[in-house]
Amino acid sequence: MSSSTFVTFNLLPPKKLFCDFNYWSSLFSHDMKVLWNKGHGIPLSKLPPKVSDMIFPYLLLALADYKTLNKKNLSGVGIDNLINLWFDKYSLNKNGYFELF
Repeated sequence: MSSSTFVTFNLLPPKKLFCDFNYWSSLFSHDMKVLWNKGHGIPLSKLPPKVSDMIFPYLLLALADYKTLNKKNLSGVGIDNLINLWFDKYSLNKNGYFELF
């Protein structure tokens, strides 16, 4: 006799998403400096999952700033498209930025 277990996930988006800016700010000031140093020169696609999860919000912010500064040239191009096109082309730099490798 075999038994089956079904796992279900709710992947519907919530009505509201909240961002705890205080948490992210304290995380950056304390832990991110260590991550930037340990991840220096490593392509984003090669970072361990826990590290890439912590870096990802900052990549989104960097892409949003870049898109805002270049809104004429990037009109109609979503941040999701930029992530898909560029994610595997950048590495972390220990000075706190994403660098094309």
